[in-house]
Amino acid sequence: MEMGGGLELRADGHFRYALTYGAMDEEAEGDWTFDGKTVRLNSNPMPKAPEFTLVRDDPAPKGEVWLSVQKAGFGWDGGIEAIASAAGLSEKGLVRADSDGRVDSGGRVLTSIDPLVPVYGTPAGHFLLSPERGHRLLLQFHANDLGKAAFHDEPLELKEGALIMARYDSEIRFLRARP
Repeated sequence: MEMGGGLELRADGHFRYALTYGAMDEEAEGDWTFDGKTVRLNSNPMPKAPEFTLVRDDPAPKGEVWLSVQKAGFGWDGGIEAIASAAGLSEKGLVRADSDGRVDSGGRVLTSIDPLVPVYGTPAGHFLLSPERGHRLLLQFHANDLGKAAFHDEPLELKEGALIMARYDSEIRFLRARP
């Protein structure tokens, strides 16, 4: 996958960051510190995370879950992915809603669902599901500051002359460039 990005660490303790990774773009600004081994980034102002809100929870046949999103203008027409918990299981797992919105639960009774932001893959809501009935969830997506990275003491290790950031299951190496 193609990737490009940059990180500017200014002498006044402020930073600017941008990354393009496949179909995902993000940027951030804020404050940075360095302890001799690790640079730490803190977004300022802190962006408001994208979120899904519940519009309706209509009944469905017991054990079935349907998940759809009102057209929100963010250009996503595919099925929604979510992290779900199921009755009798301690681990959560990934589930997908097909193009009609039906969630394949693998025959399990789902007890909660956390829809993921398309492309970014981050949870953006938590909805409890009653095991006593099925659910047809209609959600609304609020982009808020989508594309703005929320760094909370984000570590970048100084190693072999590069700053190393662990992000999106990748190791991103920032090399020093002189103006």
